Formats: sequence, C-alpha cells, structure tokens
Amino acid sequence: MEQIFLSAERIRSPVVGGMFYPEDKAGVLSMLSGSSLAPGRGGQAAALVAPHAAWEISGSIAEDALSAAAGRSAHELSWIVIMGPIHDTREEGLFLSDSHSFRTPLGDIQVEREISEEIASCSTLFETNDIPHLREHSIEVLLPFIKYGFPGVKIIPLLMGNPRPALVSALAKALRVVFEPIMDHALLVISSNLSIDSGETPSLRQAEECIRLLLEKNADAFIAGVTEGRLRLCGGGLVASLLKSGLVDSMRARLLTEPLQKSRGEDGEVVYLGALSYEPAGR
Repeated sequence: MEQIFLSAERIRSPVVGGMFYPEDKAGVLSMLSGSSLAPGRGGQAAALVAPHAAWEISGSIAEDALSAAAGRSAHELSWIVIMGPIHDTREEGLFLSDSHSFRTPLGDIQVEREISEEIASCSTLFETNDIPHLREHSIEVLLPFIKYGFPGVKIIPLLMGNPRPALVSALAKALRVVFEPIMDHALLVISSNLSIDSGETPSLRQAEECIRLLLEKNADAFIAGVTEGRLRLCGGGLVASLLKSGLVDSMRARLLTEPLQKSRGEDGEVVYLGALSYEPAGR
C-alpha cells in the first residue's frame, strides 16, 4: 500500500474498499441514502463504540452508532477521534497518523494534526507513524459513515496494538488531558467488537458481560477482564482507555443494538457485534 503525494500532502488511501464496503461513490451512496444516518439529524452522543466488520455484516450497526451522534454535526462538532485496534499482533504501541487526510469514496477527510501533536506530547508511548495505518482496516471501514454523516469534520486517527496496561493508561491520560476541556466540540469513536471466542455460548456470555460493564461504566472490572483474558474483544484496550479516562463517568450509556449481531472471524471464531453510545446528561 502506498501513499499518494499531491502538493506535498500525504493522503492515506483505502486498502479494503471493494472488499469490506463499496469502492466507488455510487455504491456507498446507494447503501447510505436510505439509512438512519443523516447530517444534523440524530442523537447527541459524545462517545461511541461501533464495529469494524464488512458492511454486509455490520453496516447497519455502524449506521445506528454514528446516528446516535449525528444531531451534533450541524452545530458545535469540530473533531472526531477515531480509534481502532491493530489486527497484526506483531505491532505494539499507540500510533497517530502523519497523513494530512484519509481518502474515502465520498471524498477526503482532513486530519486534525494540531490535536494529534498534542496527544503525542502526552507520553513517549505515542508514535506518529503511518505504516500501521496503511495496512489496517479498523478505522477505514467507518470513515465513509463519518464523511457522509459529518461533512466537514476533521478526524484524529489513532491505532493501538497489543494493548498492554501501560498503553491503556497512557491513552486514558491523553484523552482526559486533551479532550476534557473541549468535549463539547469532539466525538470519540472506538472501533471494536464485543467478544471473540471459539464457541457461540461463551462468546455470547462474554458479549453480555462486556455490555453490562460498559453500561455500568465499571472501568476497573472491565480493565481486569481484558487484562486477565476473560473478556476478549478486538478493541478492548481502547474501550478500557475510554472508561479509565473518566470522560464518560457522568454520561448516560445506551446499548444501540438488540439483538446483537453474530459473525465468524477469520479463524472461525464466533464474534458478537453491537454498538453503544455515551451521551451527556444535559443534552
């Protein structure tokens, strides 16, 4: 995968267009035009958990997730922090992007580089490195929804690989320090499933426990479950960071997906998908 250079600007090009979602504008619009997602119409969520599977599996769930915040797009929302896990288990770290924009079939989305630099300054564990972004799909599959539902909003893309406790703590601190003063203008989106297991019953039980802890905003129990391996979800370290940051402590948590969507992972494991939102009480 290569970056395209136009007028000295780095553009991160899609890598799973045509596989996970339509690669052309007409195909994307045909799927989104009749959806619940529309600019300026929807909820007022400040943080979301949304899945990153192929659109035929999780597209409607992602639509519902982004719709829970789309009521903000016509008002004060300026930035979307889009955080995804790295599927390559060899990668470890927190990776911001050095690109100026991310390309989608609906047009490019600008990266908010100043805030990205502010996040990077919070810990030496952050690295501004496009290489992990060039081959990872967990952020990319949600970007057309963002471009469609939140036109003009800039993104802060961030990837986490092998979520050890130090990375969870570093990201939690950065989210709190950088975004607590500006949450009225930001939306935090975490790309994650709810469970992964070899069997359907244990995977469902994990998903149900995950949802319970997320609705309760029980950061300590959730982090313990992820750290000890009792909760296996692709994006668990990012969700743990959100809870640990304290940013959603006073918000209303809501499950947006009932029933949950079941899928199969690349290794045949059972994956449960769903979406949750966190909305400030005053909205």
